[in-house]
Amino acid sequence: MYDNHLSNAFVDVFLRGRQLTVQNRELATPGSGLARDLATNGCFPKAWLRTETGFQLLKDGGGGAVENEILASRICQCFACSQVVYEEGVYDGQKVSVSDIMTSKDFSIVSREAFEIYAANQGIDAQDYILKLDAYSYYMMNILDYLVGNTDRHWGNWGFLVDNKTNSPIRLHALMDFNQAFRAYDTSDGANCQTVLPERMTQKEAALAAVHAIGLNQEKAVDVAWFAGRGQEYEMFCERLEILKSVSH
Repeated sequence: MYDNHLSNAFVDVFLRGRQLTVQNRELATPGSGLARDLATNGCFPKAWLRTETGFQLLKDGGGGAVENEILASRICQCFACSQVVYEEGVYDGQKVSVSDIMTSKDFSIVSREAFEIYAANQGIDAQDYILKLDAYSYYMMNILDYLVGNTDRHWGNWGFLVDNKTNSPIRLHALMDFNQAFRAYDTSDGANCQTVLPERMTQKEAALAAVHAIGLNQEKAVDVAWFAGRGQEYEMFCERLEILKSVSH
């Protein structure tokens, strides 16, 4: 992936679902630029695009999902947290979210899901290991997911940044994937938190526990203009933020 050329055919097939035809079937042959075996997890169309500065991930899934991810990313950037930045882009006349790649030849990522299997086989308390390795990022994940109503923080959507030379986790990888934000957003409790085990708690409860542990860590104000046409969601965001502010250091 890092060394070989990738053509726009790769993006067309994976992001737009276009069929390879007799006229362009050569794109699927070795050396053509189409990385057939490369994909990302999840149910929304995605594709990697090589640019002059490196790889970018393009994500579709309809205007609502794209707009949710971009808005959630803007909000998260107001807080001190390692995160993937999603910006608005256009591919083939359609709005997409665009983000830079966070892996390289030197660093890879391992999901929380995969680590659970390893931890179980090695007799490791996975939750304890995570908190000792990078409690700050773990708690900020719970805070930000609550604030933006992200209901898709399953164990494939977070995990570890790994040093490929030593095969050792360094920290939790950058917070990513917000196209399912602003769900379960009609009450201040939010959805059930998917990151906390063995306890069962709401996103609100997990976020409050996180604020007690590390503080809120907000660096700048959220601009109301970002919520243009989304007044109810802005009100709920403000309500959730005030709840966390009331217990912050």
